Amino acid sequence: MQHTHLAPSPDFRYVGLSPGPAVGPRVAASLFLAGGGVGAGLMREIGLAQAALAACLAATGVALLWRRAGARLRVSSSATPFALVPWGVLVDHEEEPRVLRWAAVRSLHVHTFYGRDGVTTSTLFSVVTLQTERESLVGRAAGAVSLERLLVHMEAYAREQERRVALDLDGECAGGGLLEPQVDRLLAAALDVIHRAPASHRLGLEASYRMTGARPGEHTPASLRAILRDRADHELDRRPLAAILAAELRLTELLPDLVPLVQSPHPIVAGVAKAAALRLGATHTKVGHIDEIAPFLAADDVESLSAFAASPSIARAPRAEVELRA
Repeated sequence: MQHTHLAPSPDFRYVGLSPGPAVGPRVAASLFLAGGGVGAGLMREIGLAQAALAACLAATGVALLWRRAGARLRVSSSATPFALVPWGVLVDHEEEPRVLRWAAVRSLHVHTFYGRDGVTTSTLFSVVTLQTERESLVGRAAGAVSLERLLVHMEAYAREQERRVALDLDGECAGGGLLEPQVDRLLAAALDVIHRAPASHRLGLEASYRMTGARPGEHTPASLRAILRDRADHELDRRPLAAILAAELRLTELLPDLVPLVQSPHPIVAGVAKAAALRLGATHTKVGHIDEIAPFLAADDVESLSAFAASPSIARAPRAEVELRA
């Protein structure tokens, strides 16, 4: 099936989940009230904490052995905290912290549980169940978690993450693979666009009066804006290159077009957009920190993005230029 447009970007920044119960199908129907809510009578009988756990087990499905004598619950548990971010899953295993990109996730389910006290209904917690080919992770968060967009578009996010970046504005020259360093080559490509024809002419750049480079022309912002806003599902992604050019040419009017890209499921798109937006004056409160996405990037890319965000101009990288010409 051909997908002609990218899915809307994730609409959450971070959802932390503490280890929760893994549940099975055998449960007492009497635990339910109003689609998984916990009844006040049950709360009084076994206590709020156990009632919430009972409802969690009932709705998500593991064996619940209910014994009135002592009101004991026996469940199997996942002992690994994890978190959901726009680029995948951070698994906080003590011995081997790791990341899962969306392509590694086979299924994701969210169940929200409610409590009642008389006529008042309140949200107790949410349980997120994540399945890969090799493991299951179950985590719990207080209150409701808003992951509806992720549930609908997770497969589309996985496809988007697999797109290679473009090293030219026409989308014809491909960068490296998903796990290869990309940023130095993108910076070198941006220098190529700015300083050499016909790329500079295509963007409408004008020669600097000091003859030290080029400056944006009348149509440069619109040309870059069209790329930054492009939601077509191209084979190569031109947005990182356009973001670097926007920052290097000091086009602060493009900040509103850069900020939404920091939520892109593609780590390079999001990382470059963060660095470019920060360089143009955006606050960390608005676009976040590069460190947030670091687990999904090569170490060289994290270093290069941090330097780019803090520098007044692109520093030439001989290694990157050689790689680009090769």
